[in-house]
Amino acid sequence: MSQPRDWTVFDRPELRPALGAEGRDGCEVLLALDGIHCANCVARAERVLGGKAADVHVNLTARTVGFRFRPQQVRLSELLRELDRAGLEPRVLAHEEPAARAARERRLAFARIGVASICAMQVMMLAWPSYFGVRPDHAIEQLLRWAQLAVAAPGVLWAGWPLFAAGWRAVRSGALDMNVPVALALAAAFGASALRTLAGSGDLYFDTATMFVWFLGVGRYLEGRTRARAGERLRLLAGRRALTAQRRSGGALETIPIGSLQPGDTVVVAPGDALPADGELLEVAAELDESLLTGESHPVTRQPGQAVLAGSVNGGDAPLALRVTHRGADTTLAQITRLLDLAQTRKPKVQQLADRAAGHFVAAILVFAAAGLLLALLRGAGADAGLSIALAVLVASCPCALSLAVPAALAAATSRLARGGVLVTNAGALPALAAVDTVLFDKTGTLTVPRLQVGRTLCLAGLAPQECLRIAAALEHGSRHPIAAAFTVPLTAPSAGDGGGLQAHDLRHLPGAGISGRIGDTAYWIGAAAQAGVPLPPEAAGLADDGSTVIVLTDTVRALACFALQAQLRPEARELVGELQRRGMNIEIYSGDAAEAVAAVARQLGIERYAARQSAQAKLQRLQQLQQQGATVLAVGDGLNDAPLLAAADVSAAMPQGAALTQARADLLLLGDSLGALAPALDVAQAARRRIAENLAWALGYNLVVLPLAMSGHLAPWLAAAGMSMSSLLVVGNALRFGGRRRAGPAARIEPAARPAEVL
Repeated sequence: MSQPRDWTVFDRPELRPALGAEGRDGCEVLLALDGIHCANCVARAERVLGGKAADVHVNLTARTVGFRFRPQQVRLSELLRELDRAGLEPRVLAHEEPAARAARERRLAFARIGVASICAMQVMMLAWPSYFGVRPDHAIEQLLRWAQLAVAAPGVLWAGWPLFAAGWRAVRSGALDMNVPVALALAAAFGASALRTLAGSGDLYFDTATMFVWFLGVGRYLEGRTRARAGERLRLLAGRRALTAQRRSGGALETIPIGSLQPGDTVVVAPGDALPADGELLEVAAELDESLLTGESHPVTRQPGQAVLAGSVNGGDAPLALRVTHRGADTTLAQITRLLDLAQTRKPKVQQLADRAAGHFVAAILVFAAAGLLLALLRGAGADAGLSIALAVLVASCPCALSLAVPAALAAATSRLARGGVLVTNAGALPALAAVDTVLFDKTGTLTVPRLQVGRTLCLAGLAPQECLRIAAALEHGSRHPIAAAFTVPLTAPSAGDGGGLQAHDLRHLPGAGISGRIGDTAYWIGAAAQAGVPLPPEAAGLADDGSTVIVLTDTVRALACFALQAQLRPEARELVGELQRRGMNIEIYSGDAAEAVAAVARQLGIERYAARQSAQAKLQRLQQLQQQGATVLAVGDGLNDAPLLAAADVSAAMPQGAALTQARADLLLLGDSLGALAPALDVAQAARRRIAENLAWALGYNLVVLPLAMSGHLAPWLAAAGMSMSSLLVVGNALRFGGRRRAGPAARIEPAARPAEVL
């Protein structure tokens, strides 16, 4: 790195919970190593950490290293300093206990699969005489039987322990789920085989049991990977959180935990580091990577004075400075993380129905298995044949595929949408989204950009329009009123945000009226037309005919200019509405804005049905009317008065700059400040609905076919295990069949998200 860093901040007790999970074996830490490029770098990292840390795992592809260390024996700052001196450029990644626990569980599951695989192969080798009807010498036969027991024990009891534990938990809670027949089949196969080994006679099912464990282990591992993909965005967002910040204090920088930041502090972010808090960019323009927050794959340029978000990465070559506005739990990153976490804890109704069906199916499986055993005994087929039939029924008809049919498809769909900048806060809304036939739009901040713009300028005293705008920008500079933002000129323009070289002084903000001030020796005033205090020409009144807000600039005796401020259409709105209309959808606008403004937007978009001056109750009544007519309604809004509408709609989507209450009621959050992601979201929802239908059809069809085969004795237990696992793998594989990332056209392009703000 270009200059030595103060690593001692990571030894502070208040940072310990965010660094890693502490246990009896030490503290787990995950670092990014930006300076790692090859196998020699991997060896260098292992050499630096050798003897000072345990369980060192270097991932060259991800450029990360994980390890455990004991804070009582070695300080983390010492390890970081040595890695830094070795040129490996370490960065401490934020720790998320559920993610770390899930990673450990996946590693353990993979180890269990390995043990089950080895045991299954060895048992099959030892059981080869029974496959070919060969009867070896009695002593050799007994040796082979005991060898099968010895080899199968770890493959079933250790590798299959999670299956037994899950079955026992289900029985103890009084719930019949798919783990019950799995555990029962394993216990019966292994227990009967062990007893027959002790007795020295009878058929053995060690090969079936170990193969069953292996097939189930592989299937559930892949299922877990599918679910992990859906939660990957949450883990990436959690890891993106900065743990420390470089705060500017006087002329020096001090490294502090982000919990010590306060609004108004100035922090400096080095190239490649994540922003520790939401804030306002200072001094120079910056290139930021906001891909995890917005779905935008390309870096975006932010100008001084613009809002920047915690979790964005400084993608430029120079440090940037920002003034903190929101920190900790108040940042956009924290809000998105909470919404994602909430989305993963909700269980959709369609999944609840599938789970209930699986529960009834389990009860039926147990009855059929008992019936198969009883019928075999009544036919005189013997206990061995009866047990084989019961095992085949338990194994073949296991409802794993039925239980996986819905969650696997929804997990893949939500993961795909998250990559495109659409956060699904309620996965249960995806089936309804696929059936949408009516869309209700709010206008302000939804179909139009939230920031007002100067549409027309009427000059009244012989001044040029640019000169009038420069005077207005100088008076409005520094004001946080929404109208003031319309007169902000980019700082890179010749007419800079300070009024293009004009400096206003003696500024007075008059609430509800405007702003007065002096530029040079001349006094000016800017504000609402009704408060102008000077006569206005008749043509000034015509500026408001289309719903524009009219602002007047005056000096002490006369009006100098009138500005018509308009909310401009979002650039993607026209294409989106056209696409929805081509799909045969009914589009309506219900807005609380003035009639002229709503009519102008509807006219530009080609929307025939619209209403203005609509209260929250009126919007809700229109929604209920449509639903009573049988419509499936998607509501899109951003303001507080849209919250009841979004809560009652079949599916709802909120804009990122919308009110927090509105976002909390929405099923979808458009992380990019764009409507363009809605059309691709409809496509993904329809694909997810097809996948769910295909998975359910396959799961039910498979069980209807194999159940008679198993009960009639035509399906060996080992073949039943293979068929059941292949059925589950097919369901998971079909759920992942969403294809690659959709090529971004004008309607699908994701723009950087603004910070959620209340829009009344």
